[in-house]
Formats: sequence, C-alpha cells, structure tokens
Amino acid sequence: MSAPPDLRNEVGDRFPVSVITERRAVADRRWTSEQFEVVGVVAGSPGAGEAGRRRAVMRESDAGAHVLWTGFSIELFKDEAESYYCNLRGEHPSVFVVCRQEDDDPELVPFLVTLSYDESASYLEVDDQVFSVPIPPELYVWLERYVVANYVPQPPRRRKRKSWHQKEDTDEQRR
Repeated sequence: MSAPPDLRNEVGDRFPVSVITERRAVADRRWTSEQFEVVGVVAGSPGAGEAGRRRAVMRESDAGAHVLWTGFSIELFKDEAESYYCNLRGEHPSVFVVCRQEDDDPELVPFLVTLSYDESASYLEVDDQVFSVPIPPELYVWLERYVVANYVPQPPRRRKRKSWHQKEDTDEQRR
C-alpha cells in the first residue's frame, strides 16, 4: 500500500484515492429500474493506488447499494496547472470521476479520477459519464501546494485586428 505524499516535505504528483458509487432502485420509470452515481472520493484510503482495481460492496439492500472501488491514483501534470488553478478558484472545487457502463452490465464502473476541468471535459465530449464530487480537504491542500509550486499565470494577450482593407488592396494588386 502506498502512503499519501507528506505535505510538509514535498509536493508529490500522485495521490491514492478510492471512489464510492451508489446504486439506487427507482420506481415509476419506464425504461430503467436502477440509477447509478458517484457519491464520494476517499483520499489516501487503504488499498488505493495499488496495482489493480478492486470492488467491495459496502452496503447492499433492496433499495440499493454502495460500492467502494480501490486502486486509483490522481496524477498531476504541469501542463494542466491552469486547469487545476481554475478548479481551486471555482465556487465548488471538485474531483472528477470518469465512468463507463457496459451494455450487458448496467453497473457504473469508474476508470479515471482527475482534478482537471479540461481533462474531464474531454471525456464528456466523447460521451463518457463524468461525475463531480466535493474535493476532500487532504486533496485540496495537496492540489493547492502543487498549483503554487507549478502554476505561472500567463499575461493576457491582446489580438491585433487585421485590416480587411489591406487584404482587399493586396488582392487587387495581385490581379
């Protein structure tokens, strides 16, 4: 089992996490009898970050179930620092969990956990399910330290307008 990075000494670029999903029975729905969603992320949890993902049922009843998925790590990249910064500055800083469902098995299966707005948006564009859950305090502090150490704001650049008259003059000169 890998331990979470020591925040006092070094800002690491990986943090082990586990994901909690929920299955709920729904009544009066014509096309489905169950609803799935991600309800939480546990930072530095036992078994998180280890090779291989594991599924453990935490609670199960006729009304639904909670499942703990272990073996995930959040990895940070310097080229995503601006996206992490935007996440921290947002109204509700979040952890994004990307999940898939197979046609023959309706269970929601997480496969990626990220703190990047941009990365989560790219998965939304290809029709993967992306859930956002509140960021645990340990992850917030870790991400904040990473952003302070690695994010360099770029000054806004003003684009110069092209003169359309010059283009027309140039086209006429070519004739």
